[in-house]
Amino acid sequence: MNLFAIRKQLDKVLHPLVSTITKLPLHANHWTLLGAFVGLACSIFFLYGQWWPGLALLLLRGLIDHVDGFKARNYNQRSTFGAVMDDVTDRWVLGIIYAGACLNLSNDFPHVLIVLGFGITGSLSNVIAKLSIYAESQQDIFREQGKIGHPIDLVGLFGSAEFIIYFGMGVLWTAILDDQRPLLAGVWAVAIMSHLSLFQRIIFAWQRYRHVDPAALLAEQEPSKS
Repeated sequence: MNLFAIRKQLDKVLHPLVSTITKLPLHANHWTLLGAFVGLACSIFFLYGQWWPGLALLLLRGLIDHVDGFKARNYNQRSTFGAVMDDVTDRWVLGIIYAGACLNLSNDFPHVLIVLGFGITGSLSNVIAKLSIYAESQQDIFREQGKIGHPIDLVGLFGSAEFIIYFGMGVLWTAILDDQRPLLAGVWAVAIMSHLSLFQRIIFAWQRYRHVDPAALLAEQEPSKS
């Protein structure tokens, strides 16, 4: 299980701050775009070893990720385009932030370039697995506040929140100790945990859908012919 399972409780904690910020005259999609630029700036700081400002922007970007969704849900600004761009931006931002840090570490730890590929591949494969299950198991799809939901959302040890924790703690201790090794551990944690999460989702799909015939489900949904 990942932190998505307790997201509602976390949202309650952040609600006062998020609800105040969303009073600013920015559309939900503008917040998403702003989050992309903040993520890009964060990546550049990490690339040049500026850990404290990079960490601040990492946390700010996490807050903005809450703000755009809250704005869309509560200000009648939901759209399919907005939901797609939010998901795309999330993955793009986390990828470039991770890449910025890995490229900096590679100056002293050349093997991190391999870890970079391993980590990004694992993270993207998690997303692909999730979307594939969405597409192939329509019977389990539900919508809550306009957002597609599925039991797979609660499966796996790795998600956007976990990325901030594993990776962010590495950045924090690297900044405090002025030592790159904590960040190196965080980079490895992202790569390993993303693959463990991927295996969990594959096992979930095998256990839940190995006997499900999509053609049979479609036939059941069609009106019976007289």
